[in-house]
Amino acid sequence: MEHSCVLVIPALNPPYSFVEYAASLKEAGFSRILVIDDGSRTDRLPVFMKLERMGCIILRHEQNQGQGAALKTGFRYYMEHFREKSDGIITLNTDRMVPVGDVLKVASSLHNEQRMGSYALVMGTRDFYSRRVTDYDFNMNKVMRLLYHMLMGVHLEDPLSGIFGIPDLRVQQCLDIPGDGYAYTTSLTMSFEKVGFLQVPVAYSAMDPEAEGKFRKGLDTVWILFTIFKKFILYSITSVTASIVDLIMFGIFTGIVFQGNALAIIYGTVLARVISASVNYLLTKNFVFHFKSDAAQTQAKSAGMFMALSAVQCILSAISVYILKILLRGNVVGIKAFVDMFLFFVSYKVQHKYIFKDDRKKKEDEKLMKEEQIRLQQAFSEDEETETEAQVEARMQNES
Repeated sequence: MEHSCVLVIPALNPPYSFVEYAASLKEAGFSRILVIDDGSRTDRLPVFMKLERMGCIILRHEQNQGQGAALKTGFRYYMEHFREKSDGIITLNTDRMVPVGDVLKVASSLHNEQRMGSYALVMGTRDFYSRRVTDYDFNMNKVMRLLYHMLMGVHLEDPLSGIFGIPDLRVQQCLDIPGDGYAYTTSLTMSFEKVGFLQVPVAYSAMDPEAEGKFRKGLDTVWILFTIFKKFILYSITSVTASIVDLIMFGIFTGIVFQGNALAIIYGTVLARVISASVNYLLTKNFVFHFKSDAAQTQAKSAGMFMALSAVQCILSAISVYILKILLRGNVVGIKAFVDMFLFFVSYKVQHKYIFKDDRKKKEDEKLMKEEQIRLQQAFSEDEETETEAQVEARMQNES
């Protein structure tokens, strides 16, 4: 049985055992295999020659450009030659060869997603309770699962899997994601946060003894963590900037505009907070969540929700500090710092999930899905017509 998906496999100095693995994938019905030679040494040329002879498509980088760049090369080739003719893409790698049976499971799930019009990202989730799991992989998986849950509210069993089933409709989305290195796959996973995930259990594959991948545990781990925290870091910077604006405006209002007025502190506090909250909203909207919406009503709604959240956050801070001061009898500054840090994180989650939902992207997705569903319906109708014509022809032959 031939599978209607394309395998995209970045390769940097692939082990010789990969040739046998590719042959087994071919035997299992994966006829379209793209292997991206990401600047491999000349002594691995025989590997690519054998792959090419067995029918794999070899795409070459003259120099090593990184895991993300290699995947994008494969995605671009897919868009040029296989778009709307396939269920989508399955990404694999040469360092950890996933059992062919598990690749078949991912392909089946990807096909079902395509037929049902769901278009979620299919993720192969490895078994981290296998005896072959390294300490680094086990600990990194625990950290990443926690971070995805805390920052995005997403429950992923294996965020660093890299074994993706990308529906045909979503390949262009993956091409638009910045990054060329190993952290690219993390950005790709995060981009599907609001689309959804379908997790498929697969076996844990140990690193091939001959593998020569360029993953650097120190530097690449830092880049992966930065990719996850980037939005939260930007959120923190915008909040600090707004706080500075608040202090500056408070000083201007109390020291210049309302100087000598008995209510200068109250006026200064309120006006400075309104201005700083407005600055915070604009910075957060444009630089943190990149919120886009063509509807003025949606823009106004998000601004109103942001201001309301700021007011609620301020009230909760005051009440919580007051109550905890009575109960704990501790230092009020320390209590306030703890309370505000907690509310700061809660505020990020609320803004991320409810206030700055990407309205324009949602409409674009809905349009793409409708077009894809129409295409699938037309293809199904054509298949039925072809089948009917074949039946008529067979009946006429029988009658004659």
